[in-house]
Amino acid sequence: MFRCLSSLLAVGVIGARLAAAQTVVPPPAGTADTNATQPIVIYPAGQEPQPEPSPVLWQGHVATLGAVTLDASTKTVTATGWVNQTAGLIEVLACGIQGKVHESVFVIPLNPLDLQAALLLTGLKSGPPMPAVGEGPPHGDPVNIFVDWQEGDETRTARAEAFIWNNETDSVLPDTPWTFTGSMIKDGHFKAFAEESYVVSYWDPYAIINLPLPCGADDEILAVNTNIVPAYRTPITMRFVPAAP
Repeated sequence: MFRCLSSLLAVGVIGARLAAAQTVVPPPAGTADTNATQPIVIYPAGQEPQPEPSPVLWQGHVATLGAVTLDASTKTVTATGWVNQTAGLIEVLACGIQGKVHESVFVIPLNPLDLQAALLLTGLKSGPPMPAVGEGPPHGDPVNIFVDWQEGDETRTARAEAFIWNNETDSVLPDTPWTFTGSMIKDGHFKAFAEESYVVSYWDPYAIINLPLPCGADDEILAVNTNIVPAYRTPITMRFVPAAP
């Protein structure tokens, strides 16, 4: 049985015992990832630890939710991360550190509850969930996604879909808003935390944001656009802005 996450966030953000967020930065290229040497803890099914939303800290019109920032004056949600993949097939635009890093263009280390809460605070609303992975289309409010990065002394900006190449049409994806589907609670678990697939190009009912284009139903045709993607480990800022319906 699915439950809408909105009510959970409303209660959690206001009254839950809240965990402090940590800032995560990518290790330098060529440096071993120390997380890989940490022992793996295996929890019995149904007993995995679940996240709590971070406290909402306001300074003027800007709110901070862990590693996520919301500018209420422009309805812009911001998160930082790095370039994770520079070539090859993908299913994910942005995932967490423990997500599908073998097929994700970017990594944005954050608590997915914070990202979803911030997007809800902009007024975005999700639609009914998709029945299964690859089965859509996704439903929900449109949201534009932009990626900023430094190239020398110049700040570069591109739409998120510009980083995805469609091998079937042999072209970059057209400009389009993405769809705020919102993740869900299933069997008492927030699925975006379990999967860490936050923004996906291959339709996923557990992701927070889905690509609305029909190619999102196929997991074998979308790849990194090597014509634009920055170098591996380049720091990036990802901005989410509600689009006009």
